[in-house]
Amino acid sequence: MLWLGAGIPVIGAVLTAVALQLLGLSGESEPSPASAGAGTSSGSPSAAPFVVTARQENEAGCTALLREVSSAEDRAELVTGGDVNAVIRRNQGARVGELNVGLTLEGGANSLTVTSIEIKPKSPRAVEPLAGTLVCEPNAGGEPKIQLFADMDSPEPVFLKGKNSTQKYFKEKVVTLKPGEQVNLSATFLSEKGSREFGLLIRYVQNGKDGTVPVPAPRGGRYAVTGFSARYGAVYEGSTGGVYRRLEDPRPCPWLPASQGC
Repeated sequence: MLWLGAGIPVIGAVLTAVALQLLGLSGESEPSPASAGAGTSSGSPSAAPFVVTARQENEAGCTALLREVSSAEDRAELVTGGDVNAVIRRNQGARVGELNVGLTLEGGANSLTVTSIEIKPKSPRAVEPLAGTLVCEPNAGGEPKIQLFADMDSPEPVFLKGKNSTQKYFKEKVVTLKPGEQVNLSATFLSEKGSREFGLLIRYVQNGKDGTVPVPAPRGGRYAVTGFSARYGAVYEGSTGGVYRRLEDPRPCPWLPASQGC
């Protein structure tokens, strides 16, 4: 059960947003039980304290690749509506602007309290935005319902209560997880100026003992987000039929926020 505000419980609080699979990854991450060597604890529980799975929930948007798509195989996948997700994985893609991740926690045999979910950047600061290739899906509808935000341009990103908030979410709130209970969370990772790869780590307390559980990214992928680059080596725009065409203009003008227009 997720507690928000002055003792108001919200069961299965869902932080959803928009749907493409994580950095082009289809499916969810493998469940990460704390007892399977994924987490560390001061105790030695005989059963997993809880299980966590991750999924990406993105509306139509853009993914930037580390390098320009150059192989005949990758170009063919894009222009014929093939396995675009595989192209994104092979070329180390990162979601542009924001990355929306859904997490599902499932309680084990005993109740516990999740005290925080920490963000572990792979670099001390954000680096230059990815500028190899830009791959953008066709527009799609969907109303975001986001409750956790993290500014990945910050040197030490943490979960905040809102997009423009400075209040740390887990400073005042915790997640209580009862045996067998499922709690769904979703968080938005934002980036405007740079690019960042990161990991996620859940901290919890059970029977007075502290423990941690890392959150694996969905199958075959990574947690990464990037801002827009001024220009790309190549820009591909998708259609509803799943086919992508290469644009002549190397700038991301059609997808830039109004504040960053060309």
